Amino acid sequence: MPIVVLYMVVVSLAALLLASALVEQGRRIGRLRGVLDGTRRDLTRQLRAAENFRMAAEHASDGIVIQNMGGTILWANPAYCRMVRRPAAQIVGRSPLEFVIPEAERPSEEEIRAFRYDRADPAYHGLVLRLNQRSDGELFWNQHSVSYLQSSTGEERVILVCRDVSAQIEDQERLREIRNQLEYGARHDILTGVANRSELLRFTSHALGQGGRTGMLHLDIDTFKDINDTHGHSAGDRTLEHVADRIREGVRPGDLVARLGGDEFVVVCPDIGSLDDLAGIGADLRRAIARPFDWQGLRLGCDISIGAALSETAGDTPEDLMLRSDFALYEAKRQGRARVEVYDEGLHQRHSAQVRLSHRLRAAVEAGELVHHFQPVFDMHRGEVTGFEALVRWPQADGSMMPPDRFLPLAAQLGLMGRIDLGSMNAALQFQRRLNWAGLGDLTVGFNASDDLLTHPEFVPRLVHGVESRRIDRGKVAIEILETTMFGANVAGSSEAAVIADLKAAGFQVYLDDFGIGYAGLSHLTGLEVTGVKIDRSLVQNILKDTASATVVQAIARLCEDLGLRVLAEGVEDRATAERLGSFGCGAIQGYWIGRPMPEDAAVDWLRETAGAIEPLRAAL
Repeated sequence: MPIVVLYMVVVSLAALLLASALVEQGRRIGRLRGVLDGTRRDLTRQLRAAENFRMAAEHASDGIVIQNMGGTILWANPAYCRMVRRPAAQIVGRSPLEFVIPEAERPSEEEIRAFRYDRADPAYHGLVLRLNQRSDGELFWNQHSVSYLQSSTGEERVILVCRDVSAQIEDQERLREIRNQLEYGARHDILTGVANRSELLRFTSHALGQGGRTGMLHLDIDTFKDINDTHGHSAGDRTLEHVADRIREGVRPGDLVARLGGDEFVVVCPDIGSLDDLAGIGADLRRAIARPFDWQGLRLGCDISIGAALSETAGDTPEDLMLRSDFALYEAKRQGRARVEVYDEGLHQRHSAQVRLSHRLRAAVEAGELVHHFQPVFDMHRGEVTGFEALVRWPQADGSMMPPDRFLPLAAQLGLMGRIDLGSMNAALQFQRRLNWAGLGDLTVGFNASDDLLTHPEFVPRLVHGVESRRIDRGKVAIEILETTMFGANVAGSSEAAVIADLKAAGFQVYLDDFGIGYAGLSHLTGLEVTGVKIDRSLVQNILKDTASATVVQAIARLCEDLGLRVLAEGVEDRATAERLGSFGCGAIQGYWIGRPMPEDAAVDWLRETAGAIEPLRAAL
């Protein structure tokens, strides 16, 4: 083979080998480049992951701490530093037990050195709530969780994630307090701290179901209104607290003290021996409560009336026991107050009779069976009859009439006074219209208005409609309001005073009835818009034999004259009393000496018959 050809073959083979080597090299370089690209991407991902971890760790709102198994902090994020109010330099290398545990509970140095995390310890599973302390001493609630991992070198590490939950704990505490307060308020009287009505009923029902006899004491403060009117409601509140304290101190362990409202208290005595034992507890309580107490530098005192009753049968209810004790309390007040009365057999008979009477009275009011009689009023200056007062009566099956003092107190207990007084108002207006038809329209007709009527929403509208529809002169209608009505300490600011002012402004006459026996008569004269007063019969009937009564009546007459108020004296039974009242300056009188209460027809006939026979009476005056 020629050398040239051989050379070319060799060259070609070399070129082929070189090309093959170059191709292989390129492939190797490509593979290397792929490996490098993958490594670069892995590094990029790792760097990004590290950056994300750093951002998450440094900007997390929860504290993150990495510790070794001995509790030494290797790293802590900013949130944890803020939580404990320490820089990282004061944290890393130390155990949290050294600075976050409150001083009173902090472990000793030996205990801290001996501490080790234990994966099997259930105390570190789930969320753990502990009270911790910041660097400035402020306490906070730290809720943390514990997890374990191994480092790249194979060492075990502990990751602690912490959260300050103090605000949530405080909210829970406030909610718990509110719930406790609501639960307490649902069972107790807020002012005195004793049980309220609902707790009283629950306790009494339970006591009655346990067997044995259950006793109940019903207490009422005799002079509570006096204290409120004289010293104000703060003194009244202090009185209620005083009574509640003395009762709590004087009852047996296991007895319940409750306040029904106002100045009424009840004591329930489970498994009491006898009515005498119950009355003895009541007597001790009355003596303890009667001891004076301090209030704003004054020594105040009060007394109470108490009614005592025992359960009688297994079927008794709390309401049964309350009815009996309340009736005994009413008897204590009827007997003169400041005493203990027991619900014995005699009182049971009276109570049963009153229950029957209550049913009859309620039915009579519902059926409109009450009637009205009219008693004349005589003007001392004019010497003639100038008006009448409508007085309610209750006809009985035997034809007799039950007088109002027999059934009106019961009506007040039954909440019937508003309806009865509305009936009296209608009867007075009807009688006034009849007088107008008879040519006697110059006479005034009055009716009584209890506190229930004054606060009745239909009273004034019905009154105005009644006079307008019957074409009655408003000035010939007189409303008589008991001077003992519950005006309260602020007479002029009471709702009743506002109604009275409206009535006077509307042209009606308004009198304070039973004047002189109330609690604050003179203040009522200055605080109420009234036409005049009606002096109570208990004072009038004693002016001939009691100097004090005569002095009081004369003083009332002079004071009213100075104030421009009219004076009417009731209960005049004889000529001598009428003459004495005339000398005092009383403007008008009313009583049996002038005329007894009469039915409507009889009153009109009496007016006509006595029109010419009134002269002897004029002469006598």
